[in-house]
Amino acid sequence: MSGIAGMLRFDDRPVSRPALERAANALRAHGPDRTGLTIDGRIGLVHVLMAMTPEDRQDRQPLRGPSGALMTADLRLDNRAEMLGRLGVSHADANAWPDARVVLTAWERFGDIVWPLLRGPFAVAIFDPRSGALTLVRDHLGLNVVMWHRCDSHFAFATMPNGLFALGAVRRELSEEKFADFLVLNHADHATTIYREVFRVRPAHMLRVDARGTISETRYWSAQDIPPVRLRSDQDYAEGLRATLDLAVRRQLRSAHPVGCLLSGGLDSSSVAALAARALAEKNQRLAAFTGVPRRGFAGPVPEGHYADETPFVEAIARAAGNIDVTYAPDEAAADLGELERIFLALEGPVRNPTNLGWALALLRLARADGRRVLLGGLRGNHTISWSGWSQALSHLRSGRFLTALRQWHLYYRRSPYSRWRAAYKLFVEPALAAPNGAAAPWRSHSPIRPEFAADMNVAARAKRDGHDFSYRARGDERFRGLLLADYAGDWHAAEKALTGVEVRDPTADIDVVSYCFGVPAEQYLAEDIDRSLIRRAMWGVLPQRILTNRLHGLQGAGWYEGLQARREELAREISELSQSPLARRAIDLARLNRAVANWPSAGWHRPEIFTEYNLMLMRGLAGGRFLRWFEQAN
Repeated sequence: MSGIAGMLRFDDRPVSRPALERAANALRAHGPDRTGLTIDGRIGLVHVLMAMTPEDRQDRQPLRGPSGALMTADLRLDNRAEMLGRLGVSHADANAWPDARVVLTAWERFGDIVWPLLRGPFAVAIFDPRSGALTLVRDHLGLNVVMWHRCDSHFAFATMPNGLFALGAVRRELSEEKFADFLVLNHADHATTIYREVFRVRPAHMLRVDARGTISETRYWSAQDIPPVRLRSDQDYAEGLRATLDLAVRRQLRSAHPVGCLLSGGLDSSSVAALAARALAEKNQRLAAFTGVPRRGFAGPVPEGHYADETPFVEAIARAAGNIDVTYAPDEAAADLGELERIFLALEGPVRNPTNLGWALALLRLARADGRRVLLGGLRGNHTISWSGWSQALSHLRSGRFLTALRQWHLYYRRSPYSRWRAAYKLFVEPALAAPNGAAAPWRSHSPIRPEFAADMNVAARAKRDGHDFSYRARGDERFRGLLLADYAGDWHAAEKALTGVEVRDPTADIDVVSYCFGVPAEQYLAEDIDRSLIRRAMWGVLPQRILTNRLHGLQGAGWYEGLQARREELAREISELSQSPLARRAIDLARLNRAVANWPSAGWHRPEIFTEYNLMLMRGLAGGRFLRWFEQAN
């Protein structure tokens, strides 16, 4: 994995080598193992390498191909064997081909039809001297990120904003509209960033800049175009999912470092871990797992349908596998605001869930201390392998498949806390209603934004434009939207690697897994009157029955409020300091934050209204304000 940057000039001035060197230094944490610079007339490219696969040791980017094309790329090619086969490279020669060479050679031979064929995360920049055009490409789901800026004299790009600032390509200027979107949790616009005139290449898109500076953008893949998968029986569908996920896991085990996993008691990470353990057992190897748990002795209340401690479920998974060694990390650092300054330097943006920051980074640091610099997880499993399937019910009703809709309604009623009629409303009525974004401040319950700032920034109109639904209804397109996660997901992955030196890989986001899961009939996810049926059937005999039949949800960071209680006075001082920031006073409802600290609950932290006010509103307001102060000081 890598950091990349570059500049294409439209005037007669050459690219400045000192500017490229500044960009390389700014991105050093993203690639500490090797630095490469190339200047060829009006194009200059930067590559900084973090060696994470065996073949990365041969990587000498930026690369020049036989056609004269120049490439710098942040990528991991999971279907190397397939692509090398297409190129006619023998197995004996494969080790001399780093992933970047495979991709550049494939592009020179096949052109842009190569991008949908790649598996794994990638952000690629290719300059073609024959046409004078520069092309930026981002992987299907935006796992890797690349940002860009254009002005009259040049086009610049970099993995993260600090690379662009170091190039001298653009001024560091906050986008107040984007910060307002952050405060109300509208993360649907993947093209814009927290900085004015700094943009992202969108997932599954190519962005081409011609010799005159004209920009064109093309989408090369969409989940809505995935062809259907039709098999003979329910058992065939389950076996097909297991085989597809197993292949994705095995491909992502390729590493220059020992591999571990992030493990909870849920279906997603446990399925990935179980299959990884099986693959490693074939080589007589063990799998290190890392699990977040509450502090010893924690007995706080949790919401209905949830549990706080993953230990019993994780122990059952480890016993069944026989070669999983678990390290537990207590979430005692859940409310540590001190992590914010470190993450701002790497992320160059605000943090959405600050109460998760401490324990999440603690897990990665534990893994790094154990030598496990590659971890497998299952972050996108809720939209692929373990999709709930509830949003399909309305389409069955509209298509006249009344018995199927009726069965799914009954199952939803049994599995949810709702009454029969409330369940029917949630499945069949609410998704069909017009989006309530025009209602009076639908974000008000969870957002620390000042109402006046929300009005000035037109947050309701922006959400409607972006297709963001503040009520999070089970709409027919919720699965497609959820697959891309938040707009800053790629930024977060890059910052996480830079901060900890650990790469988290997600086999549930492998495009072959995505294509299979989106291609099978939607009814498979609720087959046999079982919720999340497909993954439960696929992993039968691999995961313990306790995992496969569990309907409770793990609550990671369950003791988040304990750290807040111990820091109550510190929080009050923090709010007072925020009042010294003109930006914070304008954007954040500091009076509401003060009221929350003054009216501190003595109990009931599991209740939705208290969770919303303190975990979401208060902590996001504090973290957002801290980012504004950091931004002002950085400028």
